Amino acid sequence: MKHGQKITCFWKIFIGLNLLHCVMTSPDARRLLKDLFDDDYSSIVMPKQRHSDVMNVTVRFIPRGITEFNEVAGQISIAMGVDIRWNDEYLLWSPPKYGNLTHLLIPEEQIWTPKLSIANPSDRVPIFPEDQFSVRLFSTGRAMLLKGGTVRCTCKPNLRYYPFDEHVCFVKLITLDHVFTEISFLPELKLDVYENVGEWDLFDSEIESSRFDLFSCAVFKFKIKRRPEFSILTICIPILCLGLLNACVFLIPPECGERISFAITALLSFAVFMTIVSAVMPRNTDPVPILCYVLMLMLLESGLIVAVSITGLRLYYRPDSQKIPDCVQRVVSALTTLDSHPQPLVHNSESPDNHSVFPEQEQHLLRSVKWSHVGRVFDYFCFIVSFCSFTLYVLIYAIIVMVS
Repeated sequence: MKHGQKITCFWKIFIGLNLLHCVMTSPDARRLLKDLFDDDYSSIVMPKQRHSDVMNVTVRFIPRGITEFNEVAGQISIAMGVDIRWNDEYLLWSPPKYGNLTHLLIPEEQIWTPKLSIANPSDRVPIFPEDQFSVRLFSTGRAMLLKGGTVRCTCKPNLRYYPFDEHVCFVKLITLDHVFTEISFLPELKLDVYENVGEWDLFDSEIESSRFDLFSCAVFKFKIKRRPEFSILTICIPILCLGLLNACVFLIPPECGERISFAITALLSFAVFMTIVSAVMPRNTDPVPILCYVLMLMLLESGLIVAVSITGLRLYYRPDSQKIPDCVQRVVSALTTLDSHPQPLVHNSESPDNHSVFPEQEQHLLRSVKWSHVGRVFDYFCFIVSFCSFTLYVLIYAIIVMVS
């Protein structure tokens, strides 16, 4: 059984147990029902003595859990109960006249009830139209209707900081049968039975009574945030590994012949992850997740690395018969000298040829520079640039998420 079905069954059992102890088979109850629901009572007429009065209806929202939040479709499903209370001025009685009977259970279709609807629905407007519940009626005319099930509402996602995203969703309840001059909603929120299960956590909530066009509206505001552990393990960590491997392309020896295939494999891996991330994103999301920008930059960098790797191999395997520019020779000679840690050149002041030692050694170093050395220096430089750019992407993303 799915989680949403379990929660729905919970509410049905809860409501049934709540109403089970009230027995209506006594003669006093039958006589009271006959007196209350005579020919003068109508379930389609608002139960108030003066038509100009505004009926106050208390709407208590009792969320049980978030069964689903579909970011792509922009809808949220909440398993919930709603406790509706109002005063029926036509259904009053004195308990001593009816065996001290203080309350009755009335089928919903036999008594006037506020017909609640969702102002921001994703599939259906009325709340639980196919289910019938019983109304608890007290001798003071106070009526209580407890309904339960799953509601689906629209919710605009905000995936800027995915997978560390937070969203603000609303459940707006109205009654389409009566305008605000006839019914006024008094919203309440009860979180005693709420459970943080699944991927989403409820960390804040607010209630508000407002107007929706000509209708009174009870607004319930929920702030939810994603549990990022699963997304970190399945998306973020693999992206970090791919970014590191992407930079390590230049550490592969050119002689092995696998550098280009490795670079293309990393490029295709980034393309696959772009497909995975885009599958959980709305097509017209606003704002666009920062992670998508990071992935796009890494994808472009990976494509550039493929082109640069080809250039590096062409430099490495260029014939030594082709002349190397002097400026390139000097740079490569300096870098390879620093890398190999040669013995320092000692200036001997007693030697008569001390003025010609340095130029001769310098010319010897320049003559020993080959295109393979140029290729290795080029690879070393590209590795540093690629690794630094990858680190910069990650740091910028982390700082933006932490600051926000």
